[in-house]
Amino acid sequence: MGIRTFFETIAETREKHPQESMKTHYFRHRYGVVKDTLIAYAKSAGYTVKHVNDTHGELYLEQKNHYVIATITQINPVETGLDLKIGFESLIGFNRPRKTIAAIFDHMKHSLTFKGTGLNA
Repeated sequence: MGIRTFFETIAETREKHPQESMKTHYFRHRYGVVKDTLIAYAKSAGYTVKHVNDTHGELYLEQKNHYVIATITQINPVETGLDLKIGFESLIGFNRPRKTIAAIFDHMKHSLTFKGTGLNA
């Protein structure tokens, strides 16, 4: 983590990210279970579920000063990947986007069977 990440207002996970915590997270569940768990977390954390697109596996969640775009990809019947993009509406992020990603992934790891990160690189 460098000084640049402190100022970032947008953070995004991906399959081949240099940081392990920012790689795609995989769970041993079907698409619907991962989606329902994420929606339940969002509602309990004060997010508004603005849009759910099951065709493309995307969820758009919003809170007072930031948004979350979650992309859920079912790799096979028992493996589903989750990527997140967080954006804050401020001049300086104060590392909040990465902390928000970590909080969401932490909840998902405790609620679902976690398989690993960056498995399909």
